[in-house]
Amino acid sequence: MSQLPVKVLRRITSRLAAIVLVAAMGLLSATAAESADKDGVQRVDAGAAGLPLLFFDDFESGKAGHWAPGDANAWKVSSVGGSKVYSQFKQSKVKNPVRSPFNRSLIKDTVVGSFTLDVRLQSTIKDYGHRDMCLFFGYQDPAHLYYVHLGKKMDDHANNIFIVNNKPRTKISKTTTAGTNWDDNWHHARVVRDVDSGTISVYFDDMAKPVMTAVDKTFSWGQVGLGSFDDTGNFDEVYLFGDAVKPGKVGGASGGDIAFVDNRPPNGFAAAFNGKDLSGWKGLIAAGGGSPIARAALKGDALKKAQAAADAGMRAHWHVIDGALVFDGKGRSLCTAKDYGDFEMLVDWKIKDKGDSGIYLRGSPQVQIWDPKLRNVGSGGLYNNQKNPSKPPVIADNPVGQWNSFRIKMVGEKVWVWLNGVPVVDNVTLENYWDRKQPIFSTGQIELQNHGNTLYFKNVFLREIPRK
Repeated sequence: MSQLPVKVLRRITSRLAAIVLVAAMGLLSATAAESADKDGVQRVDAGAAGLPLLFFDDFESGKAGHWAPGDANAWKVSSVGGSKVYSQFKQSKVKNPVRSPFNRSLIKDTVVGSFTLDVRLQSTIKDYGHRDMCLFFGYQDPAHLYYVHLGKKMDDHANNIFIVNNKPRTKISKTTTAGTNWDDNWHHARVVRDVDSGTISVYFDDMAKPVMTAVDKTFSWGQVGLGSFDDTGNFDEVYLFGDAVKPGKVGGASGGDIAFVDNRPPNGFAAAFNGKDLSGWKGLIAAGGGSPIARAALKGDALKKAQAAADAGMRAHWHVIDGALVFDGKGRSLCTAKDYGDFEMLVDWKIKDKGDSGIYLRGSPQVQIWDPKLRNVGSGGLYNNQKNPSKPPVIADNPVGQWNSFRIKMVGEKVWVWLNGVPVVDNVTLENYWDRKQPIFSTGQIELQNHGNTLYFKNVFLREIPRK
């Protein structure tokens, strides 16, 4: 989702302030700092939640090849409610060097410093007083790690954040709750870790307020994983955003940052742009001002001729320079050659002063991109909506001239948008700009919008979401 320069830009000089993003509107929250830049624009920074996506797994492949369980016989990919999930279905037969959870499976080949972990999880054990599930991080070896214990009832060994530092687990939570109200339903958990400040925040279902917090700087690097102390459970839709680092000395600093390679997709996504040429892209047909309705009316030779003219315009005005798609400000929008239904998209973008652009979803406008100084409104909103929300609640743009990152999810008519890790659109209907009497098209191309100015895009990654 990002590359080394973006990652450096995103590092937070102060991530200690936590604000809730428009809780009254039902948006998710982010651990964030708000400040005014030199241009006077009040911006929100998502802190560790704004780091690049390193890993995603929804297990729909039916395999768990990216995971390293402590006991492979206790884990499998199962079908639950029509979806594939990662199931820890029985007790692991492992011998830990010190007292710590028995059941864990770690993401392979990914070591992080600061990170945000998002996961859906379901307890599958019969209800009892110590029902639990766990999330692991800073894992360096079986005797050096952190873990979050989401337990039914809180005590010194349950429903807290713990460190295992070559001795039995020790509670480090500064705050927690009376317990995690487990039932048989699916839940949403998030762990946000910042190694510079040592802060750890844990969220459960309500992403506006952490259920646990801690401050500890003992381990600055490690793997991330899932499991339970001695129960069973299911996991799905695992997102890991973070700073990729090299392993260091156990108990010491990391071996340093790993440079993010541009245009290489994270696990679970495909690259729509290869960083080298315009393969997989086409020009926007001019008919009807780019309307999908007018485009669908073209048939046979008329369609071929229109597309050929559009592609010629694309090659004249869209170029690949230093691994980025660069638009010279003339010509028309750039379109994916493929149509998409439900999807998740990651894309980095950059504009110049007074710049204006957007991302068309299924050929329809648009997720807005612009210089926030123009209207004191940030990017990311569904600008062309008339009945449904069209403006983002905060300005999360980086200063003009710096790279920004979108994460866009579209399912049916609904859209979610995160800008630099900050949620700016949450479950909002995208209206059909081309014909407001009908809903948005069920499939269509994705477009990088021309608006008469120089534009830059890279790290364009897509994940198709199967329809049920």
